[in-house]
Amino acid sequence: MQLDNSRLLDVCRLCDFSVASSWRRRKIALSQLYTQYGMSLGYFGSAYYLGLGFLYINWMGHEYALANKVLDVPSARSSHSAPTPRGGGVAIATCMLIALPFLEIKYSGILWSTLALLALVGYIDDHRGLGFKVRLLFQVACAYSLICFVSEFGDFRLFARDGFNIPSWASILLGVLGIVWVTNLYNFMDGIDGIAAAEAIFVALSLGGVYAYSGEREWAGFMLAVAVSSLGFLCWNWAPAKIFMGDIGSVSLGWLFGGAMLISERDTQIGIWVYLILMAAFIGDATITLLARLLNREKVWLPHRTHLYQLMSVKLGDHRKVNYLLIFVNVVWLLPMALSAFMMPDWAWGFAVVAYSPLLLTCAVTRGRLIENSKAEEC
Repeated sequence: MQLDNSRLLDVCRLCDFSVASSWRRRKIALSQLYTQYGMSLGYFGSAYYLGLGFLYINWMGHEYALANKVLDVPSARSSHSAPTPRGGGVAIATCMLIALPFLEIKYSGILWSTLALLALVGYIDDHRGLGFKVRLLFQVACAYSLICFVSEFGDFRLFARDGFNIPSWASILLGVLGIVWVTNLYNFMDGIDGIAAAEAIFVALSLGGVYAYSGEREWAGFMLAVAVSSLGFLCWNWAPAKIFMGDIGSVSLGWLFGGAMLISERDTQIGIWVYLILMAAFIGDATITLLARLLNREKVWLPHRTHLYQLMSVKLGDHRKVNYLLIFVNVVWLLPMALSAFMMPDWAWGFAVVAYSPLLLTCAVTRGRLIENSKAEEC
């Protein structure tokens, strides 16, 4: 039986249309795949090369500190036993100042400007020394400026997404205090080898994963840059440390997390509770120690060795063991709580209470016992 030419032509056209449609669908699928994952791969590629660059910058900082004798000399209030170069955190600040202009996050301009100013203040403090009041003045000014820009010089309210009706003036005051406290506590907690960089890597990677999951790729890239720059420094700072972070590094990290927390609370799906839970180990130790020293009428701005992590490093005789314990608490306890707060935002504050309660209690009790044992041994 002979097939009609017109019908044969129709069949060929139909097959051609089917093949073309299939190819178009594949092209669309590939395009969507590139859109979803291409940028992420770009971030990881950039992170790899930035990591190599950050290692080189840290090496340069190490050599500069040795050549110019920028050394941290051991004292009765320090946790190291040999003179060690300090100020290596300049690599972290430099890396973030390089990365921020390429990340399309909102308010990156004011975040970059304030980071540059505080990094400069930290650099001067590491090399020549600055009074606590001078540093605090710059931090308060930067925090207030950041809040003004984030609120676009209008109404500013914290915890509005949680249903709390906090007045604008109280929110501004609370925001300034919060950012300044996070900035300073990071400086306070940088007292043994590797702890500040290890904490920064955990917090940044955890937040980066949450941001990536929620579709906030720019913020995921920001956190990846923080993690990579901290990892580059940790290679030099892991016990026994070859270089210390210094104020320029610890203040920069604290400021980046504090500033990102404020911006994220207002302009992304990630609320402030996720940040607070992930940083609970640092916040808990620093806050309990500060309150205890205030009650004892001590000068809280002076160096000391009474944080829980410092007391534990003396008790265990190894900085690395304290870092391993910190990593364990972060991964096993705080990370699941933070993820729960992210997945169930209506109950985020409740997960924060659950996360903090045992940590604060354990910190207060253990710190008190270690101090008592230390005094008994001295007697």
